[in-house]
This record gives sequence, C-alpha cells and structure tokens, in this order.
Amino acid sequence: MTVKAPVRQQTSLAPIALFKVLKGLLVLLAGSGFLRWIDPEIETVLAPVLDALHLSIHTRFLQALALTVDSLPGHSLFLMSLVSLSYATLLFVEGFGLWSETSWAAYLTVISTCILLPDEFQEVVRDWSMSGLAVLAVNIVIVGYLVRRLAEETLR
Repeated sequence: MTVKAPVRQQTSLAPIALFKVLKGLLVLLAGSGFLRWIDPEIETVLAPVLDALHLSIHTRFLQALALTVDSLPGHSLFLMSLVSLSYATLLFVEGFGLWSETSWAAYLTVISTCILLPDEFQEVVRDWSMSGLAVLAVNIVIVGYLVRRLAEETLR
C-alpha cells in the first residue's frame, strides 16, 4: 500500500515569488544590456530577447540612456554588468525559494530587501516620484508580511 504525500498548494508567497522573478528578469536584461556596450557581438544574442519583450532600442528614453551609458569607460560598464547579473541571480534564488515556501528564502528576502530600504527611502525623499514611492511601499509591505509569517511559523 502506497501513501501519497499531500500536494502543497501555493499560498500567499507565490505573488512575492513572481514579483522577485520579474524583477530578476528586468535586472538580467539591464545587466546584459551593459555588456552590449563592452562587446557589440552580444547585441546579436540580445536581439531575440528584445523582440520577444517587444522592446525597441529606438525609443527616446532608451536612446538617452544609450548616450549616457556610451560615455562610461569599459571597466565601469563591466562592473555595472557584474553587479546587475549578481543581483538578478539573488532575485531568482529568492523567487525560487519563496515559490517553494522555504524559511531560508523568506529570511534572505527580508535581509536583502531591508539592506536596500534606506537607499530607496533616501531616493524618494531626494527625488519624489510616484514610481519610487510605489517601489518603497511594495518593499515595506513585503518585508512586513514575511516577518509576520516567519514569526508565526517560529512561534508554532
């Protein structure tokens, strides 16, 4: 006689996990974009991704960004790319762990998000914008929710 393990259903951590993976994809795209300026051959690799996401390099915002990034030295671009790709990896690890509803992922997410909160707060105070305020609010809500979930699980 075989006993089937109960199937775990995704609970309230799934939206946070998807949010982390989406952020990871955006940061990965940015980090890969920095590599484009170091080695033009990378552009041929990125072209299908940009097409799939319906992104055009010919928008005014991306052209202004391209002019700014183009003026940076190669070693700065490489460092920016390395940091972006490392952060994307962290976001993917957090997303996977939260999707699996593991405690370590909740702790990792709380710590990594709390480290960035002072900078986000300072940015909102310095250059007020609705998008900056929204990002700060979402991150505060995520941290508060995860801390509450961790406290409930620890107290059981």
